[in-house]
Amino acid sequence: MGGAGGWPRWLAHLIVVVGWLLTPLVAWGASSLGVWLGALAGLRFHSPGGMLLPVAIGMLVFGFGALWIWVRLMRRMPHLLSHRMAQRKSLEIESQQPAG
Repeated sequence: MGGAGGWPRWLAHLIVVVGWLLTPLVAWGASSLGVWLGALAGLRFHSPGGMLLPVAIGMLVFGFGALWIWVRLMRRMPHLLSHRMAQRKSLEIESQQPAG
């Protein structure tokens, strides 16, 4: 795909930028899933406070849990993509020149 059989460098940078921009969407989706699961668990209670407690706990656990995992992944993403990226043009030129 790019130069020495790796991905183009611009594509790797685009993946990192788009990944960071998706962070709020990931947290929102996970917290929505937590609210839904918490609401299912809250149906077993009779008081309104008892019903809201599992919803709040589900929202917090799923939202912050997904956010924690996503940020850890995104912080490692440049290193993971560096194994797939094509070599820089300047490094390719230097490696082709004879030493001396």
